[in-house]
Amino acid sequence: MLFKGKVFTGEKFEETAVRAENGKILEISPELSAKAGEEVVQLGENLLVPGFIDLHTHGCIGYDFSTASKEEIDKMCAFYLSKGITSVAGTTMTMGYEDYKKAAVTIGEYMDSVENHNLIGINMEGPFLSVEKKGAHDPQYIIDASQEKMDELNKLAGGHFLIVDIAPERPGAIDFIRKNSKDYVISVAHTPADYEKAMEAFEAGATQVTHLFNAMNGLGHRDPGVPGAAFASGANVEMICDGIHIHPTVMRMVYKMFKERLLVISDSMSAAGLQDGEYVLGGLPVFVKEGKATLENGTIAGSTTDLLKEMGVWMDRCGMTMEEILPCMTINPAKAVHMEERIGSIAAGKAADLVVISREREIQAVYKNGVRKV
Repeated sequence: MLFKGKVFTGEKFEETAVRAENGKILEISPELSAKAGEEVVQLGENLLVPGFIDLHTHGCIGYDFSTASKEEIDKMCAFYLSKGITSVAGTTMTMGYEDYKKAAVTIGEYMDSVENHNLIGINMEGPFLSVEKKGAHDPQYIIDASQEKMDELNKLAGGHFLIVDIAPERPGAIDFIRKNSKDYVISVAHTPADYEKAMEAFEAGATQVTHLFNAMNGLGHRDPGVPGAAFASGANVEMICDGIHIHPTVMRMVYKMFKERLLVISDSMSAAGLQDGEYVLGGLPVFVKEGKATLENGTIAGSTTDLLKEMGVWMDRCGMTMEEILPCMTINPAKAVHMEERIGSIAAGKAADLVVISREREIQAVYKNGVRKV
């Protein structure tokens, strides 16, 4: 298959051609011409970009990774593909341990049995969090980090746990980070930790922050907290860019501060892709009004957005270009989870995870490993 036209090559769009064969990108050059019988996609006014990567999404279209069946996971994966998202870390919520085991088994079995899916692993958000900064997590199930439980869950999931979120001030947390940072991406999350404790976590091996500014103390000029420690340590930072969780001006500030370390995530819950109404997140009732999801007490509970919508927030409300924001939803997250050799950019040898998109941000086609899905 040969794509010809404007292609995002990492920093800008260039007029070139991309050949994909056997699920991978074979070569890129403006000199390429079609082989006999080869399918040619003339992009015309459209653009070719890498498939988007969402490292933090709980669910969509009425389903949740914490409770979904394999059939429901398949429907969620199709929804993500429709939005150009070719790589997803299915994210769990704090819940009872038996329920966690069921979710681990189901997601793991899906990943091992379904061909050409777009799940890249499990993001374990909870239960190793802080009650004080619980957000929409059910406090009755929040516990200290447990190596025994972590090992059992990962075994049940077939080794597919990818990211583990943790509040570093809890008993045993720093030791847990030190022991597990080579096996998982450790993300500082839902924590009242000060700058010193956050730095201790990063020095122990944590490399990421979960939804920056949300469920943590803010950036103070005398107490920089987790945001300041992330900046000082070189950690990656997730950010929910729906224009609700973070003010657009702060979004621009974070982009300037982190740029190559900024990870655009949705943190979407089951209401994503649906109308306003009442839903459930982590066993708790969530009310969605005008796209904003909250608990009964007003606490923001995840989002109803997706990466394609968030691109629109960056461009329409922050004045950014598509070229500026694309790395934050492609190569940056790929690097964050050590998959940059496989996904995240249009380069020879990488998976042919490709999106044809109009300049008006309308998805025209989506390819996963070279197979057209949308």
